[in-house]
Amino acid sequence: MMRAWVWLALGLQLGCGGGGVGPRDLDGDGHPAELDCDDTNPTRWLSVVGYADTDGDGHGEAGQPVTCVGDTTKGWAQTASDCAPGDASRWRSVSGLYPDVDGDGATEAGPVTGCVGNTLAGYQERPGPPDCDDRDATVLAPVQAWADTDGDGVGAGAAIMWCPGQGRTPPNGYVLTSGDCAPGDTRLWQRLSFTHRDEDGDGFVVAQPGTLCSGEHLPTGYGTESGPADCDDHDAKRTAMVERWLDPDGDSYGGGAPVLRCAAPGEHVPGETILSGDCAPGDGTRWQILSYASRDGDGDGYLSPATGQVCSGFWLPQGYSQAVRSDDCDDGNVALFRAWSVYADADGDGVGAGAATSICGTATVPAGYGAQSTDCAPQDSSMWRMLGFTYRDADGDTYTVAQSGELCAGAALPAGYATQPLSGEDCDDTNATTFRNVTAWADTDGDGVGAGASTVLCTHGQVPSPWSATGTDCDAQDATRWQDLSASHADQDGDGFTAPIPAQTFCTGKALPAPYFSKAVGNDCDDADAARYRWTYLYRDQDADGVGATPRQMTCLGPAVLAGWSLYGDDTDDNDAAVQTDEAAEEELSLILDL
Repeated sequence: MMRAWVWLALGLQLGCGGGGVGPRDLDGDGHPAELDCDDTNPTRWLSVVGYADTDGDGHGEAGQPVTCVGDTTKGWAQTASDCAPGDASRWRSVSGLYPDVDGDGATEAGPVTGCVGNTLAGYQERPGPPDCDDRDATVLAPVQAWADTDGDGVGAGAAIMWCPGQGRTPPNGYVLTSGDCAPGDTRLWQRLSFTHRDEDGDGFVVAQPGTLCSGEHLPTGYGTESGPADCDDHDAKRTAMVERWLDPDGDSYGGGAPVLRCAAPGEHVPGETILSGDCAPGDGTRWQILSYASRDGDGDGYLSPATGQVCSGFWLPQGYSQAVRSDDCDDGNVALFRAWSVYADADGDGVGAGAATSICGTATVPAGYGAQSTDCAPQDSSMWRMLGFTYRDADGDTYTVAQSGELCAGAALPAGYATQPLSGEDCDDTNATTFRNVTAWADTDGDGVGAGASTVLCTHGQVPSPWSATGTDCDAQDATRWQDLSASHADQDGDGFTAPIPAQTFCTGKALPAPYFSKAVGNDCDDADAARYRWTYLYRDQDADGVGATPRQMTCLGPAVLAGWSLYGDDTDDNDAAVQTDEAAEEELSLILDL
């Protein structure tokens, strides 16, 4: 670009002087400036009448003229007929169409002139049903909506027409449901029928059909199902006709013929009651006959089986029970009441043995007896029950072996017996110093790594010498070698740089032997020569001025550049050590810039 600018400046200077100069061609495209519509751009030279074609459909845009092009110029056309310059699918105007943007067959008002391409997409040649929203194919005709002033979801009043669609909601304050019977009350919107009324809210109803402006459901006190009849629907306490009896002793139980009254369950009329059957009309503490199945004959507070009936109050009197009770083994002696089936306890540990003995006594176990007969050592108070064990520690090292059995014990199993593993499984329960099996390999060369077949040793937890916990020794007779290491690089000439080699495996110690490496160190181009280890591009320097000339050559060398070669390749005369640049070209450019 700078060279073109320089030539342009030179052309302007020379042009000011007049004749004697041949045809100018500043951009070097082969077309004289007089015939080149843009002599600063070699890609454009031909004057045309055209128009920009930004969408590439072959039709230009009238407001975007193109006047200068070349053989490779794109994005223009000779016609300016494109009605949609930014849309390659549309370029021609067709009249007499009817818009159908969403393609649902319903159209907007027409006819109109439409911009289309190969097809009439977005238009119809004939009018279709009116479309209230030509951007939504799911919508054709408008629907009615009603004002919802109280926001309860049901509107009222005159309807408006509204065009629905996906994701749309009616205008603010309008809904699609009409018939609100209370437009100013958000709680009420529909008339519901009822057949029964419960004015006093006591759950008892009277038949009373009608309708009511309601919400989702009828309000409390109105219903469509019958219920228990209410004898007084103005008083929630009075619901049903009840029977009353005279109660002269005031114990809430009466006698004689009943009287029907509409009264509340808790409504009290002096001298009357809702309960009948008083078995003691003159005694306010007794009014009903109750049966009993047990009684306390000796008054010691403990009952024995006995049946009968007694005139009582709410409950049986003290000393009677409706349940069969056998609390008293001697209902004729106030000092004895509890029957015991006990066993002789000779050692006093609270657990007996032998045959059962029946004794009528007090609330505690009789002295010298036990309530259980499971004493496994009747003469030893420290042992009284059989306990099972599943593990045994015979040598006392807290490591166990599986061994099931049962023995006579006290509160817990004695030492050496357990129901679960202790520290672990014992490989030798006869020796407290050995308790854990370990897998070991023979380490014949003493390098800490074994070899050969493994064996299992019963130890104190550690592998003893001369054994090892690993068995991967690749040379069992050499203590300096015990592991296989892979090498994929080597430094054969010892210059500190490696070259790739086929992968090899060595039996060695901590590291690979010289000259092998597992990872690359540099990239030695000649691993047989320590003086050469890197690849570099060099240029032949025949005049030894430090700058060479092309072509370049990839060379294997060491720290210094080889004699007769250079890292640089821009020498304009490689046969003259005094010349490295094109002085004529430099002088010509300097003169041009000084004009």
